[in-house]
Amino acid sequence: MTGPVVLASTLGLAPGTTLALLTVFVAALFVLGVPILLVFSTWVIGFSVLFPAFGLQNMSVAAYYQLWTFPLTAVPLFILVGALINQLQIARDIIGLSRSLAGWLPGSAANTALLTSGVFSAITGSNAATTASVGEAFTDELREEGYDPVFSAATIAAGGTLGIVIPPSVLFILYGVTFNLPVSDLFIAGAFPGLLMLAGLIATATIISHRNGYGTGEYTFDVREILRSVLRARNSLLAIVVLLGGIFTGVFTPSESASIAILFVVTAEFLSGNIRGTAFISESVRLTIYLVGIIIPVLVTSIMIQQSLSFLNLQDLVSNAILALESPILVGVTLIVVMLLSGSVLASIPNMILIAPLLAPAAFSLGISPLMWGVIFMISDAIGFITPPYGLNLYIISSITDIDYMRIAWGALPYFFVLTSILVLFFAFPELNVLAP
Repeated sequence: MTGPVVLASTLGLAPGTTLALLTVFVAALFVLGVPILLVFSTWVIGFSVLFPAFGLQNMSVAAYYQLWTFPLTAVPLFILVGALINQLQIARDIIGLSRSLAGWLPGSAANTALLTSGVFSAITGSNAATTASVGEAFTDELREEGYDPVFSAATIAAGGTLGIVIPPSVLFILYGVTFNLPVSDLFIAGAFPGLLMLAGLIATATIISHRNGYGTGEYTFDVREILRSVLRARNSLLAIVVLLGGIFTGVFTPSESASIAILFVVTAEFLSGNIRGTAFISESVRLTIYLVGIIIPVLVTSIMIQQSLSFLNLQDLVSNAILALESPILVGVTLIVVMLLSGSVLASIPNMILIAPLLAPAAFSLGISPLMWGVIFMISDAIGFITPPYGLNLYIISSITDIDYMRIAWGALPYFFVLTSILVLFFAFPELNVLAP
């Protein structure tokens, strides 16, 4: 048993009081920087000891049935697609395409980095992979073109937020599996908000760059150069078509589309003469196993906590407390504030699995559909990647650039406000998402 449970049992405390002590204890572990998996596991074990209906044997049974679901097979496959893209150096062609499309705008390199983030997101489905890849590729170029280092780092971090909204998104897969929603419908519903987020980020970078004189006049809008760059990046673009086209048309499931995309990428690059040796396979598989080993255990323990909270009727308590505000405007403002706060302190998967269902009844009362609620919550989750104290993208780009984390967070404020405006827009007018089935 965990420490607080043993102490409470010795003192003869009620289960509710003991659970409160346990929650305080694990919250302290979280603040002290203990890995989130250990924090959640401690709470689940303590809860299982306190409430016999959720005995310790339930943990293994729950884990088994949570993983025994076909859509989850898409997670390692999508991660592997992104890993292969990075290992095969296809990124260079994607950057060339992005530069031909956005390089002529004020803030040429900044906007190229953001557009590259959008394309990477449509391949990797991951914010961390997008931020790291684009950060490695553009940090030196942005510095050489005279951009403020903090602005450059903030721009790359903001671009990484697209990774979980623009399909195919790994988190949309996990959301669909957890809440029994069609993954393909979530992908389709996330496309328009993701593109609007990209447009908002590019507009913000363009305005800031114009005011500060960032960028270079080296690039111009040239249709012939765009066509040439499209031809050079054909393998990556066709991979996106294979990934999303099969899903959107209903021909393939997400898992099947990812499998075909893997086969297509390797075959196309081999026929193009870009593959020399097999080292890229082992490295891509190693990275995939590493990331899956991080994601899945957190997913399983988060779902166990969500089941425990449902047993305690916490979802009804939270929704009733919010609905007691009565005014739809106050309910909406409260939901948005709670989403932004939870995204700033929790990792994306726990936040999605724990907080989304707690707030869902109140959101449904405002006329938001379960599918659109998933999209809206995912946008708020994405904003959390550039919001302290969590701000995963801020940590990633800080480690790449050696710039202080909080300086980058301040530099990302304009992007934060733009993305929050888009969140509010779709929350207030969910029907604007014309692609949501």
